[in-house]
Amino acid sequence: MARIADWDSRIGRRLKLRDLHVLFAVIQSGSMVKAATRLSVTQPAVSQSIADLEATLGVRLLDRGPRGVTPTIYGETLLRRGTEAFDALKQGVRDIEFLTETGSGEVWVGTSESYMSGGSLAAIIQKMSQRHPRVAVHVVEANTAAMEFREVRERKVDVMLGRISGPVTGDDLAVAHLFEEPILAVAGARHPLANKRNLTLADLVGESWILAPPKTAVRDLVGGAFSA
Repeated sequence: MARIADWDSRIGRRLKLRDLHVLFAVIQSGSMVKAATRLSVTQPAVSQSIADLEATLGVRLLDRGPRGVTPTIYGETLLRRGTEAFDALKQGVRDIEFLTETGSGEVWVGTSESYMSGGSLAAIIQKMSQRHPRVAVHVVEANTAAMEFREVRERKVDVMLGRISGPVTGDDLAVAHLFEEPILAVAGARHPLANKRNLTLADLVGESWILAPPKTAVRDLVGGAFSA
């Protein structure tokens, strides 16, 4: 494996962004032929780019098998770090565009459908637009209840907004609690328990319930409360 000390004299001068782009296309496509079609180049050109990368780094990046091409542990590492590098370059280009147009910019927000339709996110965007009218806000659907935050980690969005049912692990994320949201049990006015006070979960556990869908923060919190 080429050492870090060789970066300027060997790796830095020979490693090409185009070859990295080809590698990512091969891994995503699972085939050099498919990657060549996707990139509108020949299959030998794709093979040459991979060979150049492997020669530069001194390790095998791909395993070729009857089911297609899969990344080695070295390929997976380069994919992960390379994605960060390409994202940083993309952000640099965006920054240059925004510098040429003072006050402009864009933010990508991932959130659940309930926040899109509930009005809270719309109110936030309205206030932000009033303060920064030249900043565009893009909203995409994303699930925070799974506690994976894949969209942020894959740099598809800048921030995620939603409910969480427990502590967030991982030092790669910054978490801000905006507010505590109570969960209420609601019953019809004629329900036998409607006029009773000081009810506990033990009083309610035998009742019929309409619950939030599985794998949502509200469902997890309610289920956890009853389990406890």
